[in-house]
This record gives sequence, structure tokens and C-alpha cells, in this order.
Amino acid sequence: MFGYVKVEHSELKVREYEAYRGVYCGLCRSMGKCTGQCSRMTLSYDFAFLALLRMCLENTEIKFSPRRCLAHPLKKRSMMERNAVLDYCSRTAAILNYHKIKDDLSDERGFKRLRAVLAYPLVAHARKKALKAGPSELDAKISEGLRSLAELEARALPSVDAPAEIFGNILADIVSFGLEESAHRIARAVGKSVGKWIYIIDALDDLSDDEKKKRYNPFLLLYGGVRPTEEQMALISDALKVELCSAEAALDLMETERAAMMSILENIMYLGMPNTAKRIIDDNKDQKKGINVQNE
Repeated sequence: MFGYVKVEHSELKVREYEAYRGVYCGLCRSMGKCTGQCSRMTLSYDFAFLALLRMCLENTEIKFSPRRCLAHPLKKRSMMERNAVLDYCSRTAAILNYHKIKDDLSDERGFKRLRAVLAYPLVAHARKKALKAGPSELDAKISEGLRSLAELEARALPSVDAPAEIFGNILADIVSFGLEESAHRIARAVGKSVGKWIYIIDALDDLSDDEKKKRYNPFLLLYGGVRPTEEQMALISDALKVELCSAEAALDLMETERAAMMSILENIMYLGMPNTAKRIIDDNKDQKKGINVQNE
């Protein structure tokens, strides 16, 4: 359920692109320090978004410096220096990846289950290191949320809103954990809407694969086992826009001294995520047309 929250690179200014890459590289380096070198393989741009949001909310003091790494040994790259927000995101990533792999062991079959079996010792070790720093309360919240989500999915309710609501609350807990007052309220509002958006877009992206393998997908249940029509797809598109608008409204309430980080967040919310949604919706429309042509 990762990889959908990205920037629109072509619309970033050069300094914004350098800052975004610096956050990503800094987060990768922080994961190596906090949760072990192998955990760096699980890094996704979703956690760079989390880092950007938390740094804006907390007005974190940030610093970049040129460094080399194993992936880029010949030329130094600008990396964000380690700070409390990067460490928090590193540990949160380890916890969330652990619970995701644990769920895959129960739910998946074939190659995906084999991948989960191989990954489990690595993510379990990373989570153990993460919990040494103390976010055990967050670990419990994530575990309980994912358990509730699994139970709801097992009931095969013909609803997208219900599971999306649960995942939205999980992400709200992650984004807002440890914050206070207005920062906490803004973080929860952004996290919940983005979480619901991620769940919906992920289910839509998996629609074709889930249909072939006869796996759980809320859209297949909602529409009687068939793909959404063009009219229904338009309603799904509107629902995704509503969640983004809610997240953007909460983001507008934020007062931050980190203008460059805020510009990157706005790029993600106003351009990157809508373009991702459009691509996935268009792909589903094309596949629907292909199926109709074959049937004719």
C-alpha cells in the first residue's frame, strides 16, 4: 500500500528537487542508523512525505550536507542531516513494514507469500530496533488498526468507505503521534484524508490483479464482482478528489517557517497525487474497454 504519494518532478524548482532528494537520502541514512542497514531497502516516497509534513508542523531545524553513499559512491549528494523527525519516520517505517509483511504471511499466496517469508526476519529485526527508542504505543495502535482492517475485509462487506476509514485512522495516528494542540489536529486531518485516499487508489490499482486471482477487493464486492462502469469510475474519481480537498484544507491551516518544505508538500498534494490518480483511473478505463471489445 505504498508508493502513491510522490512529487511531480517536472514542476519542482531545482532547489526544491535538491531538497526533496536530500530528504529522501537523509531518511535512507537515518533508517540505517535507527533500524539497521537492511531496513533501507524498504524505504518509499510515502515516508519522505511524512518527514516533510512533520518537519513543517514542528518547524524542525534542518541542515543539508554533501555526502557519498553505497548507491552513489562516486559523487557526493546533498543529504539532510539526521534529526528527530527523520528518526521518527525511520522507526515508523520499520513498524509499519513489519505489520504489513506479517499480514502478507496470512493473506498472500505464491510468490508474494514467499517474498513475505524471506522478508520477515529482516523487518522483525528492524521493528525490534525501532521499539528500543520507545514508540511502543504507536506500534500497538498500528497493530490494532490493521487487525480491525483485516477483520473487516474478512467479512467481505460491499463497501469501500468502511475499510478506507480504518486505514485513514491508522495513518492519522502515525502522522499525529507525539504532536500537541493545533499541530496534532492538523496532522490528524491530513493523515486521515491521505490515508483514505491511499486505500482507495490502492484498491483501484489492484483491481485487475484481484479480479484475476479472485482476491478481496472492495470495488469488486461493491459492484457485484464486475469492474466499475465509466459512470461509476467518475464517482470514484470524485471521491478521491474530496479526500485530497480535505487534506489540502487542513494543510492550508498550517503555519510553518519551512517554506521550501511546504512548497514540496503542495506539489505532492496539488499535482503528484492527482496525476497518480488520473493515471490509475485511465488505466482501468482502458482495461474495461479492452474487456468489452473481447466480449463483443
